[in-house]
Amino acid sequence: MANKPTADQSTTQSGRSRAASPVTTRSDTSSNSKASSPSEAPKNQIDFQFLNFSHPSDAKASRARRTVRSHVTRRQHAQETALQATRKAQSFHDTSAEPEQPPATLRKHAVTLPSHRPTTLELASSSSTSAPITSSPETSSASPSPTTSPDQPSICRIDPSEVYPEEWHPYIPRVMEHYLSNLAVDIPDLDGPVTKGLLRTRFFPLIMTDAAPLHAVMLVAASHYSKVRGSRLHAIDLLQLRGMAIREINAALEDGRRATSDQLIAAVAKMASYEALFGDRDIFNTHMTGLTRMVTLRGGLPNLGLDGLLERILLWIDANATLIVGRHLYFDKNAFPTTAVHPRPDPQRFAGGIVRQP
Repeated sequence: MANKPTADQSTTQSGRSRAASPVTTRSDTSSNSKASSPSEAPKNQIDFQFLNFSHPSDAKASRARRTVRSHVTRRQHAQETALQATRKAQSFHDTSAEPEQPPATLRKHAVTLPSHRPTTLELASSSSTSAPITSSPETSSASPSPTTSPDQPSICRIDPSEVYPEEWHPYIPRVMEHYLSNLAVDIPDLDGPVTKGLLRTRFFPLIMTDAAPLHAVMLVAASHYSKVRGSRLHAIDLLQLRGMAIREINAALEDGRRATSDQLIAAVAKMASYEALFGDRDIFNTHMTGLTRMVTLRGGLPNLGLDGLLERILLWIDANATLIVGRHLYFDKNAFPTTAVHPRPDPQRFAGGIVRQP
C-alpha cells in the first residue's frame, strides 16, 4: 500500500470510492468548498483545501502538486501580510505615544562622600544667594524641588533605604520612631491652643521631601538614641551621617531652587540643634549665623512656610539652644520682627530629657 501523502493530501481506502478525506479531522467541509481567505479564517484555525483522488497514485500527478504549491504559497503570503500589518500598527503606536520620563533618582549619598568630611557650612554671600542660580546636571542635587508645603502631590517623599548604607537599614525605623516619640513631642509654643503634634504631622512630612533636612534630623535622632540607649544599639556611623548632612546642605546652597527653601532652613536649624546638644558650640554659632542670613533672604520670619510653624520652630530652637550653649538670641525681636510669640526656654523638653554637661 502506498505511503500517506504530505499536508493537504488524502488517500482513499477503495479505488471505486470517490469520497474525499480531509488532511485533518477538524473540518467537515465538502469537496466543493472554497478555501477561506486569510481575513475570513478564524484567528486560531487554519483554512483547509481538500483534494479528491480516485487512487493514491493521483497524489503524485503534476496537477495535484501545483495545487498544493499554490495553496501553500497563498497561505504564506497571507501570513506575511498579516505580520507586516501588525508591525506597522505597532510602529505607529510607539511613535505616537508620549515617551515616559525617567523617574528622578536619589543619589547614593553613602557612597559618594569625599575622602575628607566637611565640618562647616559654606554659606553663599547675600549677593550670590539672593538671585536664582542655574545649576548644571553635575552640580544640582537629586533632592526634590523645594516648596513651602509638603502636601502638594508633585512633591516626592524620600525612601531612606535609597540614601543610606545597607547596614544602617535595620536601625533606621527604630531611630525615626525614637525621634517621633522623644523629640517631636507636643509643645504648646509650637502647636497652639487647638492643634497638637504639629512636629509629627506637619514638620516631619516636610523633612522627608529633601535629603538635607532628612540627614540633619536623622543625625539628631541617632545621636539622641545613642545618648539614651547606648551607641552599640545601632550601626549608624554618626560621623559619616554628619558629613552627609553638611555635604548635602552645601550642595543645596549652590542650587537656586533650594538655597532658601523651607527644607534647607529646617536642615540648618536642626544642624544647629545638633551642635548645641552634642557637638561644637563654635559650629553652632556658624549654623545660626547662616540661618539668620537665609531668613533675611526669604524676607523675614513671617514669610516662612507651614502656616507659621517653621517660624515658631526657629524661635523655639533659638530660645533653647542659646540657653544651653550660653549665647545671646540670634532672632532678636528688634532685628527680626515676628508674628509669633518668643517662647520661654524649656531645655529639658527641647533636649528630650538629656542634659549636656558643660
